[in-house]
Amino acid sequence: MERTISSDIRAEREDLKQAAEQSLNVILDLGLDGAIRWVSPSWKDVVGTSAESVKGTPIADILLSNKEAFADAVESMKKDESRSQIVRFRVRMGPSSVLNQEPVSTEDDTGEGGSSAEGTTSQEEEILNLEGQGIMVYDRSSGGESHVCVPIVIVCQILTKQTTDNVDDPSICPAERSNN
Repeated sequence: MERTISSDIRAEREDLKQAAEQSLNVILDLGLDGAIRWVSPSWKDVVGTSAESVKGTPIADILLSNKEAFADAVESMKKDESRSQIVRFRVRMGPSSVLNQEPVSTEDDTGEGGSSAEGTTSQEEEILNLEGQGIMVYDRSSGGESHVCVPIVIVCQILTKQTTDNVDDPSICPAERSNN
């Protein structure tokens, strides 16, 4: 059976779709107003919250630091439409993230086994350092700016909030800092 160009294209699309579904990279569509329009299903695997739970939410509301990072990037892309913008940011990891650390069994004062996850406080929340490269997307009919598409990758998983208190650059992992 001879394959046609259109069947080759369909096969390639299906391969790309399967690869994207299995990736820990996230695609974020962000409105020009900073509201999240859509995130790829991998959002749940990486960040650990449902994609639907963040739809319509201002991106600044989920950022832990540099809350204006995306707004600044959008403004920069509006001024120079030929350039993409790299954005580094931190978010709190939700319970459904595949990156969550397994609870480690420990012994408490009574000698009985316990879990390190018991009594977890906000000081022990896991935080992700992420990086995205935003590009401006234009409306086909009007030619005007429509939204920003931001592919996101994991830069570094920071284990606890306590470790982030001393990290100056969110692009550097605590383990890497000692090597610099």
